[in-house]
Amino acid sequence: MGDLEKKRSKEEEVAATDRGEEQKLPYPKSVFFIVGNEFCERFSYYGMKAILSIYLKKKLHFTEDKATVIYHTFSMFCYFTPIFGAMIADQLLGKFKTIVYISIIYVLGHLLKTLAAIPTLGIPPVEFSLIGLALIAIGTGGIKPCVSAFGGDQFKLPEQARQLQTFFSIFYFSINAGSLISTVLTPAIREDVECFGDDTCYSLAFGIPAILMLVATVIIIMGKPLYKMKPPQGNILTRVFGSIGYAVKKKIDGVPADHWMDLAKDRYEPQLVEDVKCVLRVLVLYLPLPVWWALFDQTGSRWTFQATRMNGVVGDAGTIKPDQMQVINPLLILFLLPLFDKVLYPAFAKFNMLQKPLQRMTAGGILTAASFFISGFLELEMMKTYAKIPAVGFSEIHFMNNIPCHVSLQLSNGTGLVQEEAIDKLENMVLRNLEPGKYSLDMEVSSTCLPAILTKRTEQVEVMTHDKEVTAVFLGVDGGAVLPTVLDGHDDPEKDDGANGRIKVVYDMGKLEKSTNLTLKSDKSYSFDLQPNGVYGSNYSKIDTGLYDIMMDDAKLGNITIDQGGVYSLIVARDPETNIHRSLTHTLTTPNSIHILWLFPQYFVITVGEIMFSVTGLEFSYSQAPESMKSVLQAAWLLTVAFGNIIVIIVAEAKAFNDQASEFFMFACLMLVDMGIFMWLAWRYTPRFVGSRDIPMKNGVANTNFKNDTEM
Repeated sequence: MGDLEKKRSKEEEVAATDRGEEQKLPYPKSVFFIVGNEFCERFSYYGMKAILSIYLKKKLHFTEDKATVIYHTFSMFCYFTPIFGAMIADQLLGKFKTIVYISIIYVLGHLLKTLAAIPTLGIPPVEFSLIGLALIAIGTGGIKPCVSAFGGDQFKLPEQARQLQTFFSIFYFSINAGSLISTVLTPAIREDVECFGDDTCYSLAFGIPAILMLVATVIIIMGKPLYKMKPPQGNILTRVFGSIGYAVKKKIDGVPADHWMDLAKDRYEPQLVEDVKCVLRVLVLYLPLPVWWALFDQTGSRWTFQATRMNGVVGDAGTIKPDQMQVINPLLILFLLPLFDKVLYPAFAKFNMLQKPLQRMTAGGILTAASFFISGFLELEMMKTYAKIPAVGFSEIHFMNNIPCHVSLQLSNGTGLVQEEAIDKLENMVLRNLEPGKYSLDMEVSSTCLPAILTKRTEQVEVMTHDKEVTAVFLGVDGGAVLPTVLDGHDDPEKDDGANGRIKVVYDMGKLEKSTNLTLKSDKSYSFDLQPNGVYGSNYSKIDTGLYDIMMDDAKLGNITIDQGGVYSLIVARDPETNIHRSLTHTLTTPNSIHILWLFPQYFVITVGEIMFSVTGLEFSYSQAPESMKSVLQAAWLLTVAFGNIIVIIVAEAKAFNDQASEFFMFACLMLVDMGIFMWLAWRYTPRFVGSRDIPMKNGVANTNFKNDTEM
């Protein structure tokens, strides 16, 4: 009876298949381990990368140009290594073993990166960080071509084609979720948590992504009993490169042919050669792509540095961290992709506009150029608030006047009078563009200044200035005489790279027997120990933005408002008129006055450009390649990302521009020229017929859940 039922069931399945009905197979439980792995891995990658630029500059003390070079070198290797990961998976180990083994390297890279950020360990932070980044690049690139393909292997086709489509939707949603959450979370941890005696906690901000990557590795291993394993089947890339190399060699030897690739048909299958011809026609269109990636990938470097010089305060809601602005792009992608697919492209089609993929790509490239024009004009406005740092071969002197009188200053050196200035009462002033060296400073106040107190109204002091440094001079009163004092060390006008201000306490406590405590009190308090008998300056402290009460022991001296990006000198000294301690606030560097949300227009425009150029371009090129060449185009697409980062590296190393705005304008113009070349190539291109087995174009977006992470 049982055998009869099995036979009848089998006959019904065959009949259903003959009628073209899709057999219902259970959804493979193994894919949930793969989705979980992808979420954790993308969290670890984007979480680490979100704070990388600021870490390189702030903690490893690289210049912005050098930090940009390191950031894009890392990105470049992240998109070179997938080729080798695919070859290892397809020719040696298979996808599962490749994912596991390379994930171990990935975790080790995160571990080194985290240890390098712990200051108390005493390990060389630069060396460990760079080695960690190299291992992370190997890890993320090595598994990039394997994970989604391994998920696809779990489905039986064509029976589970619809379930496979659902899997990829969930898979790309996990990419978005991981990147969104980590891009918001890790900058907040970096800025708001304090650890190891530091006012930031990069070690925890790097450590959480490291833990998530370890969890990702454990998850992928846990699902092993459920996976369908396919043995290595060889990599098409080696055969493609082999056929091209063989044909080129015969062409150089002078062998005639209608098409130079036809020369490979005596060694390789004719169908392979014809497919390679098809791919090469598409790859010609890829030539302008690196320039687009050169612009787009700067959202994580140059645009992040631009955000550090803006005001992120949003009232009672808190402060937007500069590196959190990167979250705008994936958020807009999730919103705009279906909008373009369902509304905008059909609307443009009614007016015979943006109907062809290459037209959309051209428009997207022009919009990307426009985003850099926007960032350039924004930079010009922001430059008015930037810290003025002495250039090489120059020095500056910062005068802080604690006298309630107009003070005349004369600066001389061995050649005579260099500069003559006057400073208003209780104000500060910076003398700029001075040659480094020894100067004689003469100060004088008028006879009407404190007539009942001052008996000596002139004084002279020697001032030594140094290359690229700001020397601080305190103008005060000692008894009945004016007294200029040169402070030890130097002032630093550089803004804080986070969402804070910086403050230095300059104080003259007079002849006291013990030190005095100064506290800035608000929701958070900051304390300074003030030494007696002399004029001193504290080290710079990073202070959260807000209004603070200035308390000296139990006495309130006044208030101070700390704004984002401001650099302040807080003067604490006796008022010469009353002989009572009071406070003054001198601003060395103007706070960030342009709000960080002014970055939204350029992020919006470049995201629209990404949808029209990158998403459309990837799917168009896939539709134009034969089925056997999809992986070849994936490798070529990833290489265009790598070469785009090389362009940024070259420009940053060249240091050809004196300001960031000029560099933004250069990239915008380069993109317009690049689009001119692309338009010419598109005009020459003959589209390939799209067969039934190829990916169809649907308004430029075949999968509306696609996250442009180049990990098809």
